[in-house]
Amino acid sequence: MSQSPSHKEKPELLSPAGTMECFFAAIENGADAVYFGLKHFSARAGAQNFTLEEASRAIAYAHERSVNVYIALNTLCKTRELARITNYLVELEDLQPDALIIQDLGLLHLIETQFSDFQLHASTQMAIHNLSGAIQLKEMGFQRVVLARELSIDEIRKITLSAPLEIEVFIHGALCYSYSGLCLFSSMMGGRSANRGLCAQPCRKFYTTQEGHEGHLFSMKDLQTLLYGKELINAGIHSLKIEGRMKSSTYVAVVTNAYRMAIDGKLDDPEEVIHRVQTVFSRETTHAYPFGNQFKAETKQHKKEQQNISCLINPSYPANIGACAGEVLSANKGYLTIRADAKIGVRDLLQIFEKPNTPPFLLPVQSITVDRKNVFDIHKGQIATIKSDRIFPQGTRLFLLFSQNTHEIFTPKTQKKLPITTIPVYLKIFLHVQGIKITGKIKYFSFTKNYQIHFEEGISRRIDEKNVLNCISRLGNTSFVLSNVQTEISGNVFVPLSILNDVRRDYFKCLEEQWKKEKEFRKEKVRKWILDVSSEGIYREHPAMAKNTPYSNRKFSVKTDTLKYLEYLSSDIIDTIYLGLNLSGKDFAAFTSVFKNHDKNKPEKDTYRSTSVTIPDEIDISKKLVFLKDKIIFSLPAILRDNVSGQNTYKKTEKQVQTLLSLGFRKYQLSNPGAIKMFQGMGVQLYADYPLYCLNPLSALKLKKYGFCKYTLSPEDERDNMKTLLSKDAEIIVFQHTPLFISHACLWANMKEECPGRDRCDAKQMILRNEREDTFIAVNDECDTIVFNEKPFSIIHCIPEFLIEERIHFRIDLCYYTYSSHQIKELLSCLQNKDKISNSIPGNYSRGMQ
Repeated sequence: MSQSPSHKEKPELLSPAGTMECFFAAIENGADAVYFGLKHFSARAGAQNFTLEEASRAIAYAHERSVNVYIALNTLCKTRELARITNYLVELEDLQPDALIIQDLGLLHLIETQFSDFQLHASTQMAIHNLSGAIQLKEMGFQRVVLARELSIDEIRKITLSAPLEIEVFIHGALCYSYSGLCLFSSMMGGRSANRGLCAQPCRKFYTTQEGHEGHLFSMKDLQTLLYGKELINAGIHSLKIEGRMKSSTYVAVVTNAYRMAIDGKLDDPEEVIHRVQTVFSRETTHAYPFGNQFKAETKQHKKEQQNISCLINPSYPANIGACAGEVLSANKGYLTIRADAKIGVRDLLQIFEKPNTPPFLLPVQSITVDRKNVFDIHKGQIATIKSDRIFPQGTRLFLLFSQNTHEIFTPKTQKKLPITTIPVYLKIFLHVQGIKITGKIKYFSFTKNYQIHFEEGISRRIDEKNVLNCISRLGNTSFVLSNVQTEISGNVFVPLSILNDVRRDYFKCLEEQWKKEKEFRKEKVRKWILDVSSEGIYREHPAMAKNTPYSNRKFSVKTDTLKYLEYLSSDIIDTIYLGLNLSGKDFAAFTSVFKNHDKNKPEKDTYRSTSVTIPDEIDISKKLVFLKDKIIFSLPAILRDNVSGQNTYKKTEKQVQTLLSLGFRKYQLSNPGAIKMFQGMGVQLYADYPLYCLNPLSALKLKKYGFCKYTLSPEDERDNMKTLLSKDAEIIVFQHTPLFISHACLWANMKEECPGRDRCDAKQMILRNEREDTFIAVNDECDTIVFNEKPFSIIHCIPEFLIEERIHFRIDLCYYTYSSHQIKELLSCLQNKDKISNSIPGNYSRGMQ
């Protein structure tokens, strides 16, 4: 691994590679490290990605040039996929990547118990956004964390100064509307899970609002921080990451080159460099989130521009815009007269936007005429004529979408024949008059072979260690490299080199065969281990159990962020109440005062504290809270920033938790590793909500190791996979207005292009529709935007399919959406009678999750 941040003069520049061509482009243009995915388990499944052989050759090539390689296995794994990822991990041990980038907690458990030699980086999909989360990941075995993109430079600096592991930050490329790892939109609406690398990008689609706004209302601008090199370096960040595993090799080359210059302090002409970057791929750009409230550096025109984080979205166009290149001065049939604002050449591609919210017109530059003479290119300020079948009005802007000159300069020089990564072998050779004995060791495996050959004792000639080493080191195209050779020669033995060559060839041929068999044995051994540990507490014969298990073998819980809803809940139906700890200060004070006052006047015997007592539904809410105290589990928000105005901050929530602990509350539900340390040594029971994703039994085991007594199956999961996870510790969400986006990009502020401030903000709810007339609701949640489908997710009618011998837990969520008393009572009736909820969707339950 590379040096720690405190010993680095400059941060690592980390570039993406979706293909071998992109890999070469990154290294040629100054990347210190490259990351790529394999054909499976990559969060960019749409990229070409690498075969194992390509990965082997790429790693060998990079290591020869002191460039690190990180392999992304950063998707969630279903139970049946654990065998395949085990095969990958066994093969990757030979390839020796510098680190694996992962998200899945089950994969973490598999690696730390069976493949402990790998260095691990926590993917941005884990949504780590505070110092506590970074510290927690270090304790979980990670050497590096890729922070959430939403953090400001001040938040990043706080984490880098105190976190005991390497910090990696995105500095350029596409931004997701939702916190990465918390987006379920693509999955719930179409079965293509963003957590599994198959995002259909619903954030780039066209939406209309009830108020008449329309456009690509969730389409984020691209991040670009080229002018902030010093700030990024001074923040102590270990690695600066460029996004783009689905981009071209020219993009990788140009962007890597640009940030190499910025990091090295050689960005002499930033405007020219930015223009070049925009010609290879660029939506409209922003330097928020990291520098959302800071001024840009001065350009050559000595202009300063302030960008607020409200200016994160371009609703007009969601794709590549290109670089500003000029404007139309006049138009005649077949020709345009243009003035260039940048270099334009023959074989370039221009893009012209005629009307808002309509596809642009693409105009290939076939010829350029200046003063009736054909020229190859024109520069800024020049006036020229180009061919065009379309007529555009005066003043129409031109954008350069592709520059042939840039493409030619930055086309990487690809290598055709690359050596594979070789496997280090420790060799011990014993020579004597009766023959040769060779023992080779590879990690945990050794192989010995004897060659019974009678040698004569040398009189005038004998073999020595140097002769043996020279001969045995000629491994040619084998998969091995000698890490060390120990030679022992008994007596004055003469061994012809021809015989020693034959022995070498035979031995390494046999070693390779045995090594392959050993790897297959290792794969089988690990797969058996997975089956053994996964079977603990997991029920497998579900169909038979479902037929014979009574419906009474179930427990119901409810999660809500609204105290009033508790009035409508019948205590003989609901066993557990998850209460969202995102109450306003006023509501939280009112809630805690109920218990403080009750404790002061507490009778000797509390009649209603027993969960077997039926509480009258019409009882006063404050008294009902007291009666329900033993059933309440407080649920912490998924996002707890260290210091963001108007947010659910870590310190604010920690203070609330301390108050609740003093009142005797000992049960808490968490959604992110960043909240675990808040309860260390507190003697509490922890419950894992679904953003602590559990799609395989190893994830359940990992959560149990970190003190969680219950795990929640993901609402994006499918029927067959869910059935592999059933146990008394599993909870299944059967009704929910599932958060599809959880975003720090305020929808209201971005539509108005300004934020009025929290105290003057009246944003509460917005209704939106997509092109298929699906209806969505966006709500303002402590200055974050949460978007959910108007139709709730519901599999209440499928509950009988999950009944097992132990009583299993089913949960309904009453969060974000405004429910009437009638809706809640109707919901509870359906819950008791296993009725299908009208106008609901089953998500991926039946159709499956890709």
